[in-house]
Formats: sequence, structure tokens, C-alpha cells
Amino acid sequence: MSRVQRAGLRQGIIQTSLEIGSERGEEGLTMRGIAARLGVSATALYQHFESKSKILREIRIYGAELLQSEVLEPAASTEDPAERLVNAGRNYVQFAKSHKWLYSVMMGNEQIDWSQHNTEEVDLLLRPLKTFQGWLEEGAARGCWRGDVDLSLASFRIWMSLHGLCTMLLSGRISEAHPAFPRKDEQSFVDEFIISMIACLKP
Repeated sequence: MSRVQRAGLRQGIIQTSLEIGSERGEEGLTMRGIAARLGVSATALYQHFESKSKILREIRIYGAELLQSEVLEPAASTEDPAERLVNAGRNYVQFAKSHKWLYSVMMGNEQIDWSQHNTEEVDLLLRPLKTFQGWLEEGAARGCWRGDVDLSLASFRIWMSLHGLCTMLLSGRISEAHPAFPRKDEQSFVDEFIISMIACLKP
């Protein structure tokens, strides 16, 4: 097998794992099932990934890169830092809804063991959050936020709040049928949540 073929198979393993995981969940994702769908031997699969956990690790990195391209890059052209963060927040929610299983692997799976990742992988995993932090710093330099805002803490709080919102949405806990907190218009609720979250930073 040539280097190009090996690279193609590796990418195929990741994409096929995403397909199977989206259909059957993590428990339904097996090395044998991945090999069967790809039409290759289990031996060929193990030449690239020694276990399912290694595939999931690679999927997290793939997810971080996809999040960067689908959530942050489209918002980057927005001139106003506050509106840019709002747009990124909307994109984040849409990302979680469009890639439910991938999002669950990225955010709801086992805790990342950072010591098992090299510097390049850590940079890829943290790039979305660091981009977000950079926008907050830009906003501070332009006088968009209160002077007492801890930028590092604020970026993490916003990130956590978005994750909490997505978790509630994906689990069906924000809906018109909720007995204590019925929401008829999900999109309006999401917009209000994100806008108010960013507004807290303003003077």
C-alpha cells in the first residue's frame, strides 16, 4: 500500500467512524464494524489505530478543526467584537445540532488526557478557545468591555455557558413541552441567551 493509499485509508477510517457513531452511538462503534464497512481487514485497521479509543482521540482533533472552520471562521469577518461573539455563539449552537454525535465525543466523552497529545495536537484542540480569547482581548483593547472583566475567565465562562445551552437543547430539556420552563420559539430563546451573555461584559 502506497503512502497516499495509507493516508486515504486513515481518513476513511475517521469518516466511517463518524458515520457509524452517528447511526449507532459509541457503543455501536467497533473496530470490526469499521473494517467491515470500509471493506478492509481488521489488520489493515490496526495498522493505523490500535484501539477504538485512539480513533475517538483522532475524532476529537477532527472535531476541533471542524468547529474552527464552521463556528469561528464564518464569524471572523464581523467588525464589531461583541456582535462577532454573538454570531460565533449562534454558529456554535448550530454546530452542536448539526453534528450531534461528534459534539458528544468532543464535549461529553471522557476527559482529555493532555499528556497523551503532542504540541501540534494540543494547539489544534485549543485553537477554537484561543481564537475566542483573542476576540475578547481585541474587544477590551477597543473599549467594548468593562474594565474589571477578567478576559481569560470570561472566555471560559462563555464557552461553558454555550456548552451548557447545547447540552440542554440536545437532550430536549428546552422545549414547549417542559412543565416548568416551556419555550415555544427555540431560536429566539437561543438568541436571547447568547446576546444577554455577551451584554454582561459591556460597560
